[in-house]
Amino acid sequence: MKSDRQLAAARPEASDCAYNLFINQQRPEILCAVPEDRPVPSFIVSEQWVYAGPLRPQDGRPSGFNDRAATVGVRFIGFYLFQVTAAQGKARAQGQSVVARADPLPEPGASVSVREHVRKALLRLVAKQASPDQVIEYLSRPTADQKSAEARYADLLAALPFAVYTTDATGRITFYNEAAVALWGRRPVLGRDRWCGSWHIYTLTGAPLPHDCCPMAVAIREDRRVRGVTAVAERPDGTRVHFRPLPTPLHDVNDNLVGAVNVLLDLGAA
Repeated sequence: MKSDRQLAAARPEASDCAYNLFINQQRPEILCAVPEDRPVPSFIVSEQWVYAGPLRPQDGRPSGFNDRAATVGVRFIGFYLFQVTAAQGKARAQGQSVVARADPLPEPGASVSVREHVRKALLRLVAKQASPDQVIEYLSRPTADQKSAEARYADLLAALPFAVYTTDATGRITFYNEAAVALWGRRPVLGRDRWCGSWHIYTLTGAPLPHDCCPMAVAIREDRRVRGVTAVAERPDGTRVHFRPLPTPLHDVNDNLVGAVNVLLDLGAA
């Protein structure tokens, strides 16, 4: 068995680690450094934090960043919270970066989308730790309305390795991720296409399945989860794929139906 000293020596030091930096919008002097090979903490995926840029080994360290403390923090909890000095806080307010790079940090309160390499970190997180059932459970928690839930989880949903989309209470599609586009072979028109983004749907016997009779439509009309169904989706190019849908109604805090979320499991070519 390796000793603690040997295990510590095997881990990369903070000075050799590449991080993603996130800034707290309410307290912009507080930053969170997350190694690029670690999942983004769940508290970061919220309205309180915005992405502030990468911190690479060759970059100058922000004032307040302690390599040794970062190594310990990452080792035990997977991330490192630190506070920049007043001088750098002032520089950031003037649009300068907290690290020696040309990229400015976002102003507190700005709407900043998650960038590509942060999406990849989210992808690693959900690919390793989130199952379709966990995602459905996460999304189906009662919220004030469906739109606020979608806005809050949009980046996470976009990074999922499996197809997911949402609709309003009338079945109109309001969101879908790129995995859904790959399965469908098309991009449905948000707010217009209903029930499912598939070009055509068939039963396993080859009979056409109208969109308004698909599992998602049943889940919304009957306000219940639909499970145990396998169907065939046909893409515009004529290729077909077996898939298993997991449609689940969404409710607000008063238990009113506000929409539905559907995860589509790709079972391979038909």
